[in-house]
Amino acid sequence: MTTKHVLLACVLASLSACAGRKAAWQNEDGDGKAGAAGDAAAQIAEGDKHWEKRTDPAEIRAAIKIWEQVAAADPKNFDALVKLTRANYFLADGYLRNDEKEYLRTMDLGVKWGEKAMIASSPEFEAKMRAGGKLPEAVKLVSKTGVPAMYWYASSLGKWAKRKGFAVLLGQKDNVKATMDRVLELDPTFYYGGPHRYFGAFYAVAPAFAGGDLEKSRVHFNKSLEISATYVGTKVLWAQELAVKEQDEETFEKLLNEVIATPDDVIPDVKPEIIVEKQKAKELLADKDELF
Repeated sequence: MTTKHVLLACVLASLSACAGRKAAWQNEDGDGKAGAAGDAAAQIAEGDKHWEKRTDPAEIRAAIKIWEQVAAADPKNFDALVKLTRANYFLADGYLRNDEKEYLRTMDLGVKWGEKAMIASSPEFEAKMRAGGKLPEAVKLVSKTGVPAMYWYASSLGKWAKRKGFAVLLGQKDNVKATMDRVLELDPTFYYGGPHRYFGAFYAVAPAFAGGDLEKSRVHFNKSLEISATYVGTKVLWAQELAVKEQDEETFEKLLNEVIATPDDVIPDVKPEIIVEKQKAKELLADKDELF
């Protein structure tokens, strides 16, 4: 079977089959029975204390362990589920990029918790998905309160699928895009212009036949920077995806050097994330000869 036929088969098959993973709404037993109840608010706060120290991966894992206990006791605790989605995403994206197996496992956990968070955010979404609905339509039922769930779910799924390979990425494209479209519609400023940042990368990465458009990529990256000029992750993605795609070495170097020169605490609430993005910038510059 040729590569072309493999890709075509993946597009025609169900998205979950292409991805090789089972979504939370495909679990016939639902989310399971609640575990032993505890003081959820106190447990979440305890996890938050570990999360504040997330420059250390061990502290992220400690936070995850506590929030998992909350989710076990209350499978629809939206706050805990969103925190678990974001924490697994950041653990993988920040500290496991060079460990393929653990990266994929942890990012997939981010997807799983994101699915559960979306279910918790919208009974209408849950009902439609459990009835066999398609996510690109069902996600339109999620309200603005579900934006954090959708954003971190789509971010996790997109990076997981990209690392799994082009066929999986193509198979999950509609799910990720529809979810982030909904976030963009409801709150384009979420997470420092995150929806626009995503679409900047999306239109750069996607081939033309799958919707890729370098000019749209540039527009979205610029909109993200208009919303938050100091969130350096936007410049890292621009350099990594759009500048490399266009083979624009000058822009690549300019953006990444600006990132490296940015103070770690430029946005105090996400100082650990800024540190990670600066490390990515250094790695990309080190790999410049391979990219151009």
